[in-house]
Amino acid sequence: MNKKYLSVLAAFTLIFSFLAVNVYAEEATVEPPKEILSDAQKDIIMDNCDTIKDTLKSLQKTDSRTRVYLGRYFETVLGNFIIPLNLRLVENNISNNKLMDNQTNFAARRERFNSDFIVYQQALEELVNINCKSEPVRFYEKLQVVREKRQAVNKDVNKLKALTNEQVKLTEELKNEL
Repeated sequence: MNKKYLSVLAAFTLIFSFLAVNVYAEEATVEPPKEILSDAQKDIIMDNCDTIKDTLKSLQKTDSRTRVYLGRYFETVLGNFIIPLNLRLVENNISNNKLMDNQTNFAARRERFNSDFIVYQQALEELVNINCKSEPVRFYEKLQVVREKRQAVNKDVNKLKALTNEQVKLTEELKNEL
């Protein structure tokens, strides 16, 4: 039992270390694996394939819910705050290029977030469909691709958060000017 527990723990550590996303990194880079998986790593993947698959399926569901939440949140920020403020400024003949640029950047990044998330979900689905018992190296290689796609989504989310903070800052500046 102790050996099985250690194997499962090692598998979780392996998977989560590959899927870990550094939320503080400005630009995350993913280097391709420099060497082929060791026999021990292949064995861990093959021995714990079912557990790994269950974990990845759970991750899929969680990420889907997160995307819905973030999608709604960013849509609300754009549709209920950024756009109405800029429309009101235009109606009152007040020009603020910084707020207009922020709206353009926010809308573009939101579209990119949507696109990158779809690509990430497709890659994750392909990963889940690989038989890790018979193809551990292919599974590992696809896992690296999924990790890269997930980091792209993370970069989009961080940029959208920064643009939201910028909107608040610019709005405060405008309020102080008026």
